[in-house]
Amino acid sequence: MKLDRADVVRLWLHRQGLARPRGETKLSRDTFVQILESTGGLQVDTINVVDRAHLLTLWSRFGVFDRRKLEGWLYGDRVAYEYWGHEASILPISHLPLGRRRMRNFPPPRWKANSWWTRYNTSVASRRRVLRRIREEGPLESTDFAASGNEFGPGGPPGGSIPLPKEDNRTLKLLWHAGRLAISERRHFRLVYDLAERLYPAGGTARTPEFEDSWLQIGLSGNGVASERHLTGYWTAPELYAEDRRAVLERNLKRRSIVEVRVEGVRGRWFVRPEDLDALGELEQPHGTTLLSPFDSLLWQRKRAEDLLRFRYRVEIYVPEHKREFGYYAMPILHDGRLVGRLDPKFHRNRGVLEIKSCSLEPGFDGGRRFDTELRLAIENLAEFVGAGDVEVTSRPRVHS
Repeated sequence: MKLDRADVVRLWLHRQGLARPRGETKLSRDTFVQILESTGGLQVDTINVVDRAHLLTLWSRFGVFDRRKLEGWLYGDRVAYEYWGHEASILPISHLPLGRRRMRNFPPPRWKANSWWTRYNTSVASRRRVLRRIREEGPLESTDFAASGNEFGPGGPPGGSIPLPKEDNRTLKLLWHAGRLAISERRHFRLVYDLAERLYPAGGTARTPEFEDSWLQIGLSGNGVASERHLTGYWTAPELYAEDRRAVLERNLKRRSIVEVRVEGVRGRWFVRPEDLDALGELEQPHGTTLLSPFDSLLWQRKRAEDLLRFRYRVEIYVPEHKREFGYYAMPILHDGRLVGRLDPKFHRNRGVLEIKSCSLEPGFDGGRRFDTELRLAIENLAEFVGAGDVEVTSRPRVHS
């Protein structure tokens, strides 16, 4: 079966909750769970130039919402939990059996094979000390632990030479990965840990094949129609080698939980769930304008944005300033189902001002009066969401060549 690329994009945006961004649907407990189930989760990141990544991802879809209610659903009702999905993520509680499988298998075999793991891993004494204190004192954060050595290692996790944190701080993270600890809450975004048995509901653990299949099934849930290349890197909880991914694909094709298709104008094998294939012809055309966080799930696989939306996007946070093309926190502009440009904002909390440092539009996109109005409204809505009393535009829009 051959699918039209426009239909594939339309399904993708619907699965991502971006077909009607900041439209009539408001964020509620139910829609919060629905977006987690559909996309797989919300990436959590510490960068706070405008706002936290998971909050911006929700704002892009629902507009302004009550943050206190979100915290209540997450840390009070516990309809979701924080664990590893794409990266560190907020995941629906229904995925906990999958999380438990990763916890039981932690650390992954490929971690153990790397020399940095020997330096990053912590002592039995540290693990016992951390667990004993939390068991006796209740939820604690890393600042509650006294320094046990200020260690520096010439390797550490992949990414080069970085300073390693104090041993008990590393132990908190490793026990979280292993499922002994869970995140109880966040205080000013700082993690508070408690024993997992006190927080997680009783339940089973996914079998290994089901856990491996989650790479495919969650990836297709969030993307609709996707190639293996587009699925690789979207859901990273199961760390699968290429041969393992192929085995997952063939296993699911054989039992017909997925269907192989072709996409017009794009080479390769593509896959879709039967229920999504049936819905293709019933989807409305995307409409509306919003801004996307650099860590939005629509952009987890950036090659996909290039192939389907003809939009090349790179996160320039880690690029030296003189080499940046669009800005430190350039947010893609989504308009009527197209990525049409980038806007680089910064929230000056001391002045209560949302600054628009730059704005660039894609070649061939002529905007128009409705786009100009909707972009202005999106910026004003973002300012309201982050608590800015004013918007300051310091650069006129330009067309990216």
